[in-house]
Amino acid sequence: MKTRSVLLAAALAAVLGPTLPAAAQPSFVEVCINEGIPAVEIQACNQVIATWPNARPQIAWAFYHRGNAYTAQADYDRAIQDYDIAIELKPDHSHAYADRGLAYFGKGAFERAIEDYNVAIRLDPAYAPTYQDRCYSLAILGHVERALVDCNKALSLSPRDPIFLDSRGYAYLRKGDFDRAIADYKAALKSHPFFDTALFGRAIAYAAQGNQAQATHDLKAARSINPKIDQQMVKVHLSAPAGL
Repeated sequence: MKTRSVLLAAALAAVLGPTLPAAAQPSFVEVCINEGIPAVEIQACNQVIATWPNARPQIAWAFYHRGNAYTAQADYDRAIQDYDIAIELKPDHSHAYADRGLAYFGKGAFERAIEDYNVAIRLDPAYAPTYQDRCYSLAILGHVERALVDCNKALSLSPRDPIFLDSRGYAYLRKGDFDRAIADYKAALKSHPFFDTALFGRAIAYAAQGNQAQATHDLKAARSINPKIDQQMVKVHLSAPAGL
């Protein structure tokens, strides 16, 4: 059975013209949209964009996917530039707004990220990940009740998603509701036992409840999975208690 990316590549190649230049084989289209190795994807998208310079409205997707590859490399400024172009070419491109929000999130511009999430949700109100992304940004900024509304919405659309549970656990943690935070982290870890941020968040919740043994256990596990977890979580206002 053909994969979705192969089918989409063939369809796009057909739409862009009956005579496909030799330098723009369908494989370039497939790699550009397939989001594999970022550096390879960028080169494939470059090839697509260079081959069809007069078809920019039809290849908004190429700028969008190249933006995703730049985001995967943490090259957020270039990613934002590509998302800007994709949105200019296709103003109703909800995923371009959503993923531009993620790029702004990566830069630490949480309020700016929320602006893009707002538009993405308005354009596609059934897409669960954007609610989760907005939930996390709102929780970072301290808007916990609004964050919980979004995380609950995401989970209503995609129940038991471990990433959504981790984000809601973080929102409960920021609220000081440690029992609910632990419950969500446990649920996330049930299907993904090596989820580093869930382990770290649960450790903070356990420590707040005075369960130092479990907090130490979870922190050790989180740090073994991701040695940089402490530095990363400081950026979202979570720090391990002194001595742990």
